[in-house]
Amino acid sequence: MATGKIVSRLHLLIDRCVRRYTEIEEVSSPTKEIEKDLLLSLSQVLREIQSWINEIASDSSEEAGEKTIDHEDETTAALYDPESEEYLCLERLVADLGSQWDDFIRLLCECLRLAVVYSCPIPDSEIGFGILRNILKRLSQEENEELLDVYLESVNSTLAKIPWCRVDTLFSHQHGNGERNSQGQNGTLGGTPTSEEATVFLGNFVQFLCSVVQQVRFAEDNDGFEPTHLILQKTIELIPDLLCWCQPKLESQSGSCMSRYLGHKLLVLMIRLTYQSNIKCTILLSWLEYLQRHFQGFLQHTLTRFEPDQDNCLEGSPFFVSLSDREVNETHSNHLQRLTVLLFLRCSFTLLYSNRHTNKHCEFDCRKKGMEEMFKWIGGQVPGDTFSDHGTYTKKSVDFSTSFVRLFMHEDDLLFKVLLQLLSIPLHEKELLNVEGHSLQDEEQTILFRLSTLFNPVILFCIFLSELHYDHQVLLDYLISKDIGASCAEYLLRCLRTVCDSWTVFVEFPFEGSTNASSSKRRKVLTENSEVEQNGKLHPQAFEDAKDCLISLQNSVVKLHQKKLFPYNPEALLRRLSRFQELCLSHE
Repeated sequence: MATGKIVSRLHLLIDRCVRRYTEIEEVSSPTKEIEKDLLLSLSQVLREIQSWINEIASDSSEEAGEKTIDHEDETTAALYDPESEEYLCLERLVADLGSQWDDFIRLLCECLRLAVVYSCPIPDSEIGFGILRNILKRLSQEENEELLDVYLESVNSTLAKIPWCRVDTLFSHQHGNGERNSQGQNGTLGGTPTSEEATVFLGNFVQFLCSVVQQVRFAEDNDGFEPTHLILQKTIELIPDLLCWCQPKLESQSGSCMSRYLGHKLLVLMIRLTYQSNIKCTILLSWLEYLQRHFQGFLQHTLTRFEPDQDNCLEGSPFFVSLSDREVNETHSNHLQRLTVLLFLRCSFTLLYSNRHTNKHCEFDCRKKGMEEMFKWIGGQVPGDTFSDHGTYTKKSVDFSTSFVRLFMHEDDLLFKVLLQLLSIPLHEKELLNVEGHSLQDEEQTILFRLSTLFNPVILFCIFLSELHYDHQVLLDYLISKDIGASCAEYLLRCLRTVCDSWTVFVEFPFEGSTNASSSKRRKVLTENSEVEQNGKLHPQAFEDAKDCLISLQNSVVKLHQKKLFPYNPEALLRRLSRFQELCLSHE
């Protein structure tokens, strides 16, 4: 079948099977009979399209070489020719959808609801959620808030209409026997899902929610009825059920690809919600309790054992399979450990440092419980005598800070998320460093002191540069990256200000007993007799290396900016780098 004919066939298919439903006045509140007819019609459309795909694949395999290329060229030319039949059909399709965008989105969401109600969980859930995800991705590129609001309203309405108690009953029954009840249940068309169907459905659903939460723009001053606020609140409400449904899959299928994927997506969803919404502190506490119960192994894993190059770069995904089984499992474990630690810190630090608590009656108790969780975590990571040396950073504290940075070095997006998060910790430089073990009797102050010791942003910045081998080209790559450029720029801006305000700490680093190796996150290949890797402490040249790295970065950014090749306005960053350079000159 000629590919170019698909557009006209698609237009005729939609006309024949679907268009009549857009003309029914009751479509916004359809009868049960209309619902069933619509579902059957859409199933027919899906089967037709799938048969076309198979037909095209079959035709393509029979054609070869130059003939296939010529045919594809002709098809492409036809689609882009405004006078061609294919182009006109495509234009009519787009015009129909554009003129009835609200109805189109609501119809898609309604179809998803019907599919869940009548055959939950649906074997083809990937298709339904995939269509909605692709539309959302396109909307985010268009940056049309009006269309996005319609989309979010429809999704939120759909989630509100789904009988989640029935879904809960189905999953509870599935957990009990793991077999499908072919006779159906509660008078519906579907039955109890098999274990595999249930896991696939949950994976697709959680992935869809991750995509929605990632795209919304949360504003703390909204009135509570904006589409973004409503969809976030609904997602937060679903988290306890999702954790309950998914946890048996994580336990029964432990180590499987689907189990790792499901665990990954659950953690990602909760992390994104902490950035996008104003979550009550009681909910944050419940998430901390969940981590302690089900991801305790990742939290308790000693970070000081994490060596450079312990895992491979994930190339943008935690689920690649180019390694041995053992290496794959270790890589996935390291990835899940990063997510677990990041979510733990997001929840804990919000309780400790943020003013975003919404329930004033429980704020003190929640803060205290957050302190307790942090105290247990730090106690399991570093010995108590790490903090007994007054006024200096011991080898143990720097070892921990270095291992912590190394844990995240292999995933750039998580790296800058956690580094930005740690910037929220107050420095407490001289005051707390001099009174540890004396006037700090209060456990809360002890925790705050230990956090400021382990996660001092100036020390972390020094370690970060060292792990890059002071290669300014890596920093430049970060800055111009489409995915992490904004995060890197924010981190450098805030860190440079902190460095300039705490100049003595920056200049005097390293402290006694720093580490003897660095990660491979670099462009240049260092010689084997590198002074950094030979000595038991960072070499005395550390300040000079850091200075050269940042000034080289400044020069590179200036050159690109002058040629109008830098992807955004870097003037704020250049001002900070100029201030840094001034302090370096005065230090000489």
